[in-house]
Amino acid sequence: MTNNLLTTPLRVQDELIEQPSWGGRYIVDLKGLGGDPAWAGKKVGQSYELSRESTLIDADRSIHALQDLLAADAVALLGQRVVDKHGVDLSLLIKLTQAKGNSFQVHLPEDKALGQWQPKPEAWFYLAPGLYTFGLNPAKDYDAYAQVLNTIDDEMQRLSAEVKSGRRTVDDARAQAHDRIQTLDPWAYVNTVVAETDDVVDLTAGGIHHSWEEDDRRFPDGNLVYEVQIDVPDDRCSMRGFDKGKFLGDGGLRPTHVQDYLATLEKDDAHNDLARHISKPKVVSDDAGVKTESVFRTPYFNMDRVTVSAGANWTADLSSGFRHVFVHAGSAAAAGAPYAQGQSYVLPAALGALELSAEKQTVLLVTYLPV
Repeated sequence: MTNNLLTTPLRVQDELIEQPSWGGRYIVDLKGLGGDPAWAGKKVGQSYELSRESTLIDADRSIHALQDLLAADAVALLGQRVVDKHGVDLSLLIKLTQAKGNSFQVHLPEDKALGQWQPKPEAWFYLAPGLYTFGLNPAKDYDAYAQVLNTIDDEMQRLSAEVKSGRRTVDDARAQAHDRIQTLDPWAYVNTVVAETDDVVDLTAGGIHHSWEEDDRRFPDGNLVYEVQIDVPDDRCSMRGFDKGKFLGDGGLRPTHVQDYLATLEKDDAHNDLARHISKPKVVSDDAGVKTESVFRTPYFNMDRVTVSAGANWTADLSSGFRHVFVHAGSAAAAGAPYAQGQSYVLPAALGALELSAEKQTVLLVTYLPV
């Protein structure tokens, strides 16, 4: 018998990650937490809208661990077709991110093996203009790029050792690293892209260089991105080729993996062609006040953007499996229960269908697994 809990919508409990160095107030404000004393004056870099560790809240405000619900009845939660194709371990990781610069990275492709590294298919949806790098610059020599990264890494290790031995202050090391990196200019070997609102960046193929960049004058909020990915710990999926001259307070360094990064990069045109991996949402249907656009279509996850006009109704068909719904803007209601801006909801497959009525124009980001 299906657990009655899994025939009702479940709200994902907020999980915000404070990031004093590169976060901001976008996520706090979007979720309506600007007046919450717990977040007063704090910068937030990410919120986990769904992860393996998520807890879900039912209509009675009781809290349930996602893993417990999966163990109790994965079919009722996910749907039989999803379980048949993807198994009972829901490995989706969905994040709302406000980020400035991060390291030059690459993820392993599905068809490669390298040490402890695991693939992490991911895709980004830009909610506002931003700045990032993607793929190798076809006009530049790969061997020269490899030499630049190795030189920077060697010099960072040397500077770090000098700080730890007391021969140099960490501020001096940062200044030295900055000057040397500006001269070597690793950014010249990759593609720097100005993101537009609604840009879709598909990194699911793996082997593609990527990083978030920062330009406080043009993009003071950094990169505002809705990310969908397979949930893999960073220390098993993110190979850093260049950490942008960053030192910890004691002069230490975050781990870099230059040789593995270089060994994983795909150098062919297909992997580095921006047009193949960067796109816009495509309209699927537009009828009766409801517009549905395809954002991601991948072997690992799909996502639609659904815009519901004020007073119109959108029906979530759950016959093929569960849906994760993030309310990006507006508000809606279903069976008397509110669906608020900045909140995420899991609609279990056993629910069958759910009709949401928009109280004002409402934008939903709807993620699901392909079957």
